[in-house]
Amino acid sequence: MKLSEIQSAQIITHLLGTRGALKSEEELALCLKRHLTKKELKALNLLVSGAIMEEILKAMNLDEARYKALVESASKKIKNQNLHKEFYVL
Repeated sequence: MKLSEIQSAQIITHLLGTRGALKSEEELALCLKRHLTKKELKALNLLVSGAIMEEILKAMNLDEARYKALVESASKKIKNQNLHKEFYVL
């Protein structure tokens, strides 16, 4: 997945809410790409893009339980307090 395809700001605000000024879209995309697996990143990207669940499961070749596990795993990684300083302008 290319950096320009990642909706990093939407992913972070979807999971963490609005807490402050986010860094640039490119810096956020690099951070997400560094800390998440390819499937986790793709799952979150499809989630915030508003795709229908059936389309997501078909595009990723997953069942619903595995998809939910991927999203939950990625959410835990993003909500880690150590990563917050990489998302926001201090």
